[in-house]
Amino acid sequence: KQWYQRRVAITAGVLSLIAGAAGAATSGLAAVPFMAGFTSGGVVAGSLAAGAQAAIGNVAAGGVFATLQTIGATTVLGTVAGPVIAVVGTAACVAAVIIL
Repeated sequence: KQWYQRRVAITAGVLSLIAGAAGAATSGLAAVPFMAGFTSGGVVAGSLAAGAQAAIGNVAAGGVFATLQTIGATTVLGTVAGPVIAVVGTAACVAAVIIL
């Protein structure tokens, strides 16, 4: 019985580790535009995005800058949700390591 319980705990830990790592990586990557200053409210003053926009000048539609702004303005991950999901995923990884 103990062997079975330990095996279930290891399986749960490994699955939590995989899910947590995937969630953290995906959300963290998708949150990059938000952290750079591309948000649903537009480009944040004083941010990396604002500096890039000042250097570019007139932003062309369909370009990298415009695409990043679209991601920041139209996705849930263009808000604080991305970093929060990344932290939760990282916590799941830590919990999985403790379980293992």
